[in-house]
Amino acid sequence: MGLIGMRLLVLEDEYLIGLELERIAEECGARSVHLVSTVDELLGWIDSDAVCDIAILEVQARGLSSLEAAFLLQQSGIPIVFTTAYDQQLSGITGFPGVPVVEKPYGKTQILQAVRLALGANQLAPKQNGPSGELV
Repeated sequence: MGLIGMRLLVLEDEYLIGLELERIAEECGARSVHLVSTVDELLGWIDSDAVCDIAILEVQARGLSSLEAAFLLQQSGIPIVFTTAYDQQLSGITGFPGVPVVEKPYGKTQILQAVRLALGANQLAPKQNGPSGELV
């Protein structure tokens, strides 16, 4: 269901939310999840030439913007989903037209819908009916 065989890169500065997102990804069939908690760790990951299929990035991690790193990932052809707790960012992130933004708290359904949008619905396994998942 959902993320079968995918390699995810996740920037989340709240440890428990990061673990929950990792659990959701693994439950949905992700091959791997690389979790970072700071923009510096994210930039280090980008510099390492590691590989991922999609990045789920908190817009502001520990008070620092992730947009520069998001731009670098996008330039490399990696689809992005943004997460945020700030209402003013829900209508979209300037400079990233069409990139899905998911509001915290979110559940499995919201993350999977955003990933489908970022990747294109035809690249993911068919959506299964069921509960929306726990709020994160």
